[in-house]
Parts: sequence; structure tokens; C-alpha cells
Amino acid sequence: MAVPVEKATALLPPAPESPVDARGEPRFGAWLGNMKTSRWEGLQGRHARGRIWRMLHAKRWHYVAIAGPEVALACVVVDVGWAASAFAYVFDRNERRLLCDHSFMGVQGLTHRVAFEAGEGSRTVFRGLGARIRIERPRGSPIWHVQAAGPGGFVLDASLDAAAAAPTLCAVAPIEGGVANATHKTVCLPVRGEAQVSGRRFPLDGCSASMDHTSGLLARETSWRWASASSARIGLNLVEGFNGPVENAVWIDGQVHPAGEATFEYDEKDALKPWRIRTRNGMVDLTFAPEGARREDKDLVVAQSWYVQPIGTFSGTIQGVEVKDLVGVTEDHEARW
Repeated sequence: MAVPVEKATALLPPAPESPVDARGEPRFGAWLGNMKTSRWEGLQGRHARGRIWRMLHAKRWHYVAIAGPEVALACVVVDVGWAASAFAYVFDRNERRLLCDHSFMGVQGLTHRVAFEAGEGSRTVFRGLGARIRIERPRGSPIWHVQAAGPGGFVLDASLDAAAAAPTLCAVAPIEGGVANATHKTVCLPVRGEAQVSGRRFPLDGCSASMDHTSGLLARETSWRWASASSARIGLNLVEGFNGPVENAVWIDGQVHPAGEATFEYDEKDALKPWRIRTRNGMVDLTFAPEGARREDKDLVVAQSWYVQPIGTFSGTIQGVEVKDLVGVTEDHEARW
């Protein structure tokens, strides 16, 4: 049964200060708002692991996506514990093609920093190999500053207003083969700014952004299917695998609704064919129509990654509300890291 609108917010309490409780146990569950830190310090008993294990299994990333009528773009910085990676792309929705797609590898301790904070005081940066990415929110400010630059005249300079966004969902999930994962999902972030690529300018004022901040002690092998979308009124975050249903939610007019277990149906041989995405409680029933996709496979011998992220629109129903042409992404990702 779907969660009634007036009860959705009451189902989720405010986020705790950290993902580890006073007993040294992970705080499994879902909340509203940002933890002060997503560090996994203080774990005790069966959850405590040695220094080398933690270095190999600690993963963090900070991802931002911005979507509007003409353009969709994203950037991310990933810290895998012993190395780092980053990417940024700009997708022209009218021409249905990537105008730029930059991917970079980093060196631990030299090229990057992924914040442990998902709200105020957060500062994530990547510098190196002709690339620059910064995702930052000063203390005392509701504004996220997102800046990036790369080859081909790619420049991004955007401001995201957290004060005008929907409430952040914070979720902590157990990880089979690892320990636990803490994720913060923020949607419906109003955008101001501009993107440039190959001499073209794309005004971003009036676009909507979503943000994924994740910090976990993960398994050696990790996989998921994911759907994310954001507009001024509606937000979507659904995953099959990985964190499971604890992070699944939809946002309607500033209200967050836990969505439960989700299922994804799509042609694995052709990710540009339509996807079907539903929740078992009937809250979500969507068809995703891809307009294009970003793909990247990496084989670093000690680590591998297989990834496709189609960009397109969702149509169908969410919590009984008809949805049409909601811009967002899906993703199929497998990693051995």
C-alpha cells in the first residue's frame, strides 16, 4: 500500500550525527536531513576491521546531476580507498548526443578529496590531468557551489540552493561482504549558472539538480541498478541491489515518501531500449525512455568496472500522480574494487 502524503514525513525522524552509535554499531535505517559526518569511526565488535581491510574497502563518492529542457550533465569524484577517479559529461537533449565525456584517474593523497560531510562544511575536489571538479557548501550557507573544467573548452559554474530543495534522505544499509553504507540523496535543488563546451553556452537557470553523497565500507564486488530524477516538483531515487529498499524514495511537492523494494526491467544487450521501473507496493510505475547514454568500462587488473548510464525521461505514475517527461538517468553498474 502506498504511503499517504500527510504521513510520509512523519515516518522518518531527523538524521543522527553519525552512522555509528554509542555501542559501536552501524545505525541502520532511514532519516531526514544530513548527518554531521559519515565517517565510520568507532565501529566495535564484528563490525571493526583492520587498517588494511578498511583502506581496501572504504569507498566514497560525491555526485551531482543537473537537468533541464536542453541539457543534462553530471560530475562525480570517487575515492576507492587506494586510488580515485572522476568524470564529467554534458549531454545535448536536442541533438541526443554527448558533447563532452571526460574521465580521469587520480592518485591517493595527491589529486582529490571526497568530503565526509554531506551538508554544510562539505568540500569535495579533484585536480589533475587537465581536470578540475569542486563540489562545496560553506558552513552557514545553503548554497552548493559546483565548478568543473576539462578538455575541449568544458566549463561548469553552478549554484544549487539547498534551502529551496526537498528534504534530504539519509539512509544506512548493511552490506553483504562488507560492513555498511551511508548515503545522502538530495533532489529538487534549484540551479543557477552556466555550462560551456566546445564554444557553446548552456544557461542552467531554472534547471533542477540532484546530489548523491555516499560513504561506505563495501564488498569487493558491488553491483546495482539505479534510477534518479529531479524537477522543481518531483524527485526520484530507486535502487535494485546494493543498499536495497532503505534508500528508495520519491519526493512530491517537498514531501518525501519511502518507496520500498524496486524492480528494474530492461534489455541488458541494448540499454537504449525502454526500461520499466516499479515498486512492489505499487507506489511507482514508470517507463524510462533513453535519449542517449554514457558508458565506461575499466580494467585496471586489480579493479574492474562496467557501467552504463542512459539519460532520458520517465513517464507513468508516482504515488498516484501522473508523471510525464521527467528528466533523469538510469544506471547499471558492476564493480570489482
